[in-house]
Amino acid sequence: MPGVKEKSSGMGDRVRSTVSGASEKISGVGVSERVSGVSEKLKGSVNVSTNTDTLSNKIDLFLDEKSDQLIKDWELATKDDILDIEKRYTQVSNDMGQLESNFDEFRGSTNKKLKKIEERLDKLEKID
Repeated sequence: MPGVKEKSSGMGDRVRSTVSGASEKISGVGVSERVSGVSEKLKGSVNVSTNTDTLSNKIDLFLDEKSDQLIKDWELATKDDILDIEKRYTQVSNDMGQLESNFDEFRGSTNKKLKKIEERLDKLEKID
């Protein structure tokens, strides 16, 4: 079985060279390289934050420029609209109070007139 021994020793050499190659790659990455890699990632996240702020500012500018059209398109209410509605409500409430007062006054006079008409009708019915 000398042929089998040669194949297995060839496999062992390949495994040893693969393992030693991997260990060289692992030991080649030092602590300083890892730290610099982390610092690059942090810089990248800071740049993303800055880009996000820039994008937010651009969105704010766009909304400021297009706010009137957005309000119209989406039929949104503004503070002025709400204040106008509140004023109208106050006016209607005051008018309703006045109307109720007028109604009570006219109801009283109408009831008096109806009572007089009923009394006259009763007199006319008694005459027959």
